[in-house]
Amino acid sequence: MIKNIFCLSLLFVLVLMTDRSVSAQGGYVFGFMGGPTLSTQKMRGFQREPFLRYHGLAFIESVSEYSPNSLYARLGYHVKGSAINTTRYFDLDGNEYPRRSSSMEFHNLSFSLGVKQRRELGNLYYHYAFGVRGDYNLKGKFGDLFKGLEGAQNKFTYGVNVDAGIEFPLSELVSAVIEIGISPDLGEQLFIPPQNTGYTYSDGRPIILPETSLTNVVFELRAGFRFWRKIVYID
Repeated sequence: MIKNIFCLSLLFVLVLMTDRSVSAQGGYVFGFMGGPTLSTQKMRGFQREPFLRYHGLAFIESVSEYSPNSLYARLGYHVKGSAINTTRYFDLDGNEYPRRSSSMEFHNLSFSLGVKQRRELGNLYYHYAFGVRGDYNLKGKFGDLFKGLEGAQNKFTYGVNVDAGIEFPLSELVSAVIEIGISPDLGEQLFIPPQNTGYTYSDGRPIILPETSLTNVVFELRAGFRFWRKIVYID
């Protein structure tokens, strides 16, 4: 069901892109943004803690003098993941173990397509946007607690983006942008089916580890610049 919704959303965006590419006027907008990422994960069997990392992206948008709506494409580098923090504890022999943190993070290349609406707000502009996204995992980093999961991540995942921002015009063709976004994954970054440990309980039943699945949920704050490549049509 989730995959069907994702595919229909992508088809909807592509249809809109085809339709507006015929009637769009005024040139196009391009730019770049970056900032901190607050990332966490939904994972069965563990209590996860969010952590701060970073992201950066480049974008291009359609623009029209006659409509506040536009289409966009984005290519970005995003670090996603979470951590498990353990408190200080003592073993049965009285040995003290300090507090520590073990993280699991994924360095993903993301490509997004979406729709955006831009409105005036006094001398400023605000916008909100929705898009669909595909991620390719470039590498993963696993802390001590997760070394056994290294290499089990899926190379491809997908999800959605919801963004809102405000623009500060610096000139007719250049603006500074501040934006917030949430990007939940709909596809699993990692999935491990149930595993038979090879051990048994006292009654002879096998000890089986339950399946492990993980999806990323990302909150981002970014700032950057947008540049209008203006095209003037003369009859």
